[in-house]
Amino acid sequence: MKPNPSRQNGDAFANLRATLSRLNLPPDLIDDLIERHITVNFEKGAWAFSEGNTDGMLAYIISGYVNVYCPVGDGNRTLVRMAGPGEIIGYPEYVDEKGRTARMFEAQVASKCTLALVSRDHLTRLLAGLPADRLITILTALNTFWSKNLWFFTTLLSLPLFDRLTIVLSDLAKRLGVRDSQGIVLIPEFYHDDLAEMIGCSRPMISRLIGQMTESGQLARRGKQYVLLKKWDFDNNLCVPEKSREVRRPVTGLESASSRSSSASRFQRTPQVAL
Repeated sequence: MKPNPSRQNGDAFANLRATLSRLNLPPDLIDDLIERHITVNFEKGAWAFSEGNTDGMLAYIISGYVNVYCPVGDGNRTLVRMAGPGEIIGYPEYVDEKGRTARMFEAQVASKCTLALVSRDHLTRLLAGLPADRLITILTALNTFWSKNLWFFTTLLSLPLFDRLTIVLSDLAKRLGVRDSQGIVLIPEFYHDDLAEMIGCSRPMISRLIGQMTESGQLARRGKQYVLLKKWDFDNNLCVPEKSREVRRPVTGLESASSRSSSASRFQRTPQVAL
């Protein structure tokens, strides 16, 4: 892979440095990875990665948004996460029956975006040259990263649908939102089908839940964007064991039954990993 000397996206790569530093990667290794990236522009609807892909690349999102899907084994797929600027995609993988490294998840561009592609093989060679104590600190950071994501998804599935949607919207607002005088605006466009996949329920149920949030003054719609209004409680983190059983709102029989059935039918087969 030829080095790319272009540094026109200084802010984006400053964020990448911060992300990789949290994994305890040495600064010189991070600089090497950034210098050797390839910038690729994608149009909305294009597939950045597909299931079984063996191209050996990772991607850092410089601009735009990407939907990350998990195939569920019956020809369908589930939207697990929308990733935005500053996030890394394309790293979950497995070894197939032929001994090849293949991709476990699919990534489809949700808006026109720019990705910085990095060779996985090059990263492996850089890591192989590090001393053992440095590798141990990196493994410790990665273990913490995966453990937090496992905990997040496991806890999410134990909650009523209203609380699942609360958590998902809060997460999207923190990662992909912009604050204004009314609250936090979710910059990407979300359809009811998207949110339904992300919490494991039907589209009509999402419409009902959003209606409840709107009536309570927590959520509003501005054109094609959602706004989490000032009444939205970001401090009440429901994805914490001791708080997850607090009663915030009566749960109807329909929602309770839907929550149980959707958990079994849609999330049971979904790997508990971050994307």
